[in-house]
Amino acid sequence: MPRNTTEKNDQEDKHSFPQEEESLQSLCQQIREKRISKKLSLESVSGHLHIATKILKAIEDGKPENGPTPVFFRGLVRTYCQFLELDKTEIIDKIDNFLKVEDPSERLNIKNLQPVASIKKPQPIRNIITILVILLSGYLIYSLNSMQKSFFITEDNATNQKNVAEEEAIIKVKKTVATKIQETANVEKPFTEKMELKKELTVVTNLGEIKTETAKSTEKKLVTNLLEPLTLEVEAIEGTWVSISVDGKEIKDYRLEADEIQQWEAKENYLLTLGNSQVVRVLLNGREIETNRTNHLLRDWLVNANLMP
Repeated sequence: MPRNTTEKNDQEDKHSFPQEEESLQSLCQQIREKRISKKLSLESVSGHLHIATKILKAIEDGKPENGPTPVFFRGLVRTYCQFLELDKTEIIDKIDNFLKVEDPSERLNIKNLQPVASIKKPQPIRNIITILVILLSGYLIYSLNSMQKSFFITEDNATNQKNVAEEEAIIKVKKTVATKIQETANVEKPFTEKMELKKELTVVTNLGEIKTETAKSTEKKLVTNLLEPLTLEVEAIEGTWVSISVDGKEIKDYRLEADEIQQWEAKENYLLTLGNSQVVRVLLNGREIETNRTNHLLRDWLVNANLMP
């Protein structure tokens, strides 16, 4: 048969049996056939690639609507083809083009990003205001601290002056009391005059404005010891005797029977001798004072206001 006739027949065969056009499903069918030829199941591929079998089946069926979004679907197809060693063929690009055609609206979403830092125009007014605010705040803080320090200094000075005034008042009253004591010691006065003197000293103390409790108690005790007479009582439990000298006068002897009480009154002191110190009780201004009971006989015992409890 001539050559021309053969070529003519081949052309007629092409027109009689046209080649099947490639489609998404036919391309994806090749993926399935490749998997089967490697004797791999969908489950094993899913275990290797960590892709759900549902998505692998959608890839092999060429149905992207059963899988994720087209962008992710194309990426999964590329991964699947690379695993089956189909990445050296053009099948990946062809499937990628089909998927882009099916989703023509897909576009990259590009946003205009503003620069991170931009040069700002200088704002002198705002800067000046900021500096003024900072300076004013510093001045206010300094003023408050100064006022606080001045307040404490003034308070301390006032306290010191008050303490000095109280000390001067105490000294003044002590001098007055000392003068009254001297006058009383030089001149003997009746008991009623002594009580009047006590009232006078109390008024002087109030005028002196002594506010310290210790000073008041000391003052009161001093005046009381000075003005009140010393009343001595000796109570006998058994019969005994006593000798007594009142304010340095003549010594007198007294005999005391059981349960008998003898009383004396002095201005300053007593000089007392007890025949038996173990059978008597001694009271000074109604308060019992401690007696030396070491020996029965107690000689020349000086009793004065210092022994009062």
